[in-house]
Amino acid sequence: MQPNKPKVQSILMIVDGYYPADIRVRKEAESLALKHTVFVLCCRKENDQKIEVINNVTVLRDIYYKSFTEKGLIDMRLAINFVHPKFHEILPEIIKKNNINVLHVHDLPLAKTGFLAAKKYHLKSVLDLHENYAAALLTWFSWRKNPVIRLKNKLFFNCNRWQNYENRIIKKYDNIIAVVEEMKDRIVADTLIDESKITVITNSEKKDFVANFNTIEDSFFKAHKDQFIISYLGGFGPHRGLQTAIEGMQEVSKQIPNALLALVGPANKDVRNYLENLIDEFDVRKNVVIYGSQPFKEVARIMQSSAVNIIPHISNLHTESTIPHKLYQVLLSKKPLLVSNCAPLERVVKSNDIGFIFKAGKANSFSKEVVEIYNNYELATQKAANGFELAYNGDLNWEFTEKKLLHLYDNLES
Repeated sequence: MQPNKPKVQSILMIVDGYYPADIRVRKEAESLALKHTVFVLCCRKENDQKIEVINNVTVLRDIYYKSFTEKGLIDMRLAINFVHPKFHEILPEIIKKNNINVLHVHDLPLAKTGFLAAKKYHLKSVLDLHENYAAALLTWFSWRKNPVIRLKNKLFFNCNRWQNYENRIIKKYDNIIAVVEEMKDRIVADTLIDESKITVITNSEKKDFVANFNTIEDSFFKAHKDQFIISYLGGFGPHRGLQTAIEGMQEVSKQIPNALLALVGPANKDVRNYLENLIDEFDVRKNVVIYGSQPFKEVARIMQSSAVNIIPHISNLHTESTIPHKLYQVLLSKKPLLVSNCAPLERVVKSNDIGFIFKAGKANSFSKEVVEIYNNYELATQKAANGFELAYNGDLNWEFTEKKLLHLYDNLES
């Protein structure tokens, strides 16, 4: 007798963000659309189409914020009772109209909103935790100086309150998705739920991302063509460890005079001023340059144009249970990698021998490893080659990761 085929699910993902801009949501949605019917309820910008089909995923942009102020007010309202009014209002219509039988909720802020809908309409429920949201609240706003913003965050985004909420809501879901093994371990320790309810879906990259590196014709850093480029690419939040890298350039510049730390990414005024002050404090103005936000199409060119790519995260409850997409993107660039010893980063890099590791938050350890890479660049290149092999032909890619996601959905009924 032939085994029963897995049931085709009608899945509704909800995310308080834009699609397809969120890389993790897009990869998961497109993978699930290989075997299931997938809808994504998300936010709409002024000129976005309200309904659009992208790679077999039906995107429903029914959530619209008239202004940044409205978004902020709704976030505060959400923080009071953990129910998002806009999503709560539209979900019944979308669920009934599209015969949804699985609700896939992205991240903690929408967890209660999603659960209430799943319970009311008897849907299977999946909560997808991208990060330790409660712990991140301690970090995200620590560089903000505006007293109104600081008061709002203290009142409405209190870490302990959100952590208690996470512990309660997790127990109500049928299945949990964690971004790394360390997050899975934390959830089990905090909630005592059966670990079989948790599937780890990490932020690995699709193998076809490598094509971005094959079309590069010139360096992103043409103005610094004779320098040893150490680049950081990403957000400029307090947990990113940029302060460690800037301080570390004091010693690096002494041993590698032509070294240049390039910080590439978006930064608000408070963050930019903080970093600029650090550059002056450590007297490394000649060896550090801050670039603004760059188009996503430049990501590959920046990585490949660098002598070494860094992920210098400081160690805290947030960074110890998440992992950035760019780790796996760097592997496909074939360029050397340097990371801090936050547990997920250290585990992936050390166990696969694909890069170098320094002690998080320690500028002297950062500078020591940069100099080691510079003096042993052939070894660094070999480690990079190991990384590429595993990211392209091994198990450090999305093609391997998506099998676990599809398996989860194949077995929802059991």
